[in-house]
Amino acid sequence: MSLLPSGEVLILSGAKRGSSGWGFARDPNFTPVLYNPRVKRGERFRELAPTTIPRMYHSTATVLQDGRVLVAGSNTNNGYIYDAMFPTELRAEKFSPPYLDPALEKFKPQIDPAATPEKLGFNQKIAVQFKVNQVEPVKQENIRVTMYVPAFTTHSVSMNMRLLDLGLEAVKPNGPGVYSIDVWTPPNTTIAPTGYYLLFVVNQGVPSEGIWVQIK
Repeated sequence: MSLLPSGEVLILSGAKRGSSGWGFARDPNFTPVLYNPRVKRGERFRELAPTTIPRMYHSTATVLQDGRVLVAGSNTNNGYIYDAMFPTELRAEKFSPPYLDPALEKFKPQIDPAATPEKLGFNQKIAVQFKVNQVEPVKQENIRVTMYVPAFTTHSVSMNMRLLDLGLEAVKPNGPGVYSIDVWTPPNTTIAPTGYYLLFVVNQGVPSEGIWVQIK
């Protein structure tokens, strides 16, 4: 299970029967499920395109800077074993969530790293500049700015996953197709432990490519 920069949750890999670890699981889950907490009840879960590779308890899923998810690994074996029911798996895949559909490309923001600070303090107002190719003006209610911890995933879950929605104050036009967003950084280390994060601008559910920022 991994948080996505859009605020959705990706549930993938694992097994449907048995126990986690070693050879106790059966019935691999090939079909990822996307959970969207922002839509109405009864429509929040959506099945996505399946894989053909069984990825059991010790598989891993990592969100990348471009919004794709790197998926690797599978069952726990005592060494490199290729004749087991679920053999050692050396193949890796890049999974593209629905927000990377080429039909949505016009909504995808492009952050200007030169006009966006790399080092952040707490409870600080910053400006994030981006451009977008959509013809119609960007609406503030369609914009989010998120900070994502580069999580590590094993044993069924991303152990330190954290996605922060920054407080949005204003979205201002700054030239043709260019906008500046005033947002507030997290208030303290309880909400955002010091370290490196990926910063995303999300427009109509479509995230930009992330840029690295440091908060301390």
